[in-house]
Order: sequence, then C-alpha cells, then structure tokens
Amino acid sequence: MENEDIEYDSGSTEALMEEYDRKRRNRADDVIATQAVLCILIALLFIGGSFFRPQLTGEVFGRLKALSSDPAPAVPNPIDFILEYIDRL
Repeated sequence: MENEDIEYDSGSTEALMEEYDRKRRNRADDVIATQAVLCILIALLFIGGSFFRPQLTGEVFGRLKALSSDPAPAVPNPIDFILEYIDRL
C-alpha cells in the first residue's frame, strides 16, 4: 500500500497531507541552513567589528571563548531551580 503511487486532486485532504509530510521531512535542511546563515552573519559581525571597534570586539570574543570553554551551562536550567526549591521545602 505504501509503494503505490496515488494521484490526488490538488485540493483534496490526501494531497494536502502528502504535501505537509513532504515539507515536514525537509525540516532538518531548514535548520541546518538557518544555522549556517547565523554563523556567517556572526563571522561577518566579528570581522567588521575588528575593523571599527577592535577593543570591544576583542572583549566580546574573549567572553565568548570563556563561555564556550566553561563546562557549566551558559543558561541555567529552570527545572533545576524548581527542584532545588522543592528539596528545601
């Protein structure tokens, strides 16, 4: 049944579900593309910042290196705070 190619009307529910499934399967590509674009933009900001504000860019880059080398999470998990609060009660 899965191997059968069935043609649906373009407005039918089955056609819409198939289109939705097709778009959903390609979602990982969208995430990768978004991450690549963000990395390129951040790199361009650092390059431009090193020309116009080298001291500030150096400080930001130093902070970024410190955060990336620290094993503790940069953003604490709120669930841990809730669990600690419950433990204190």
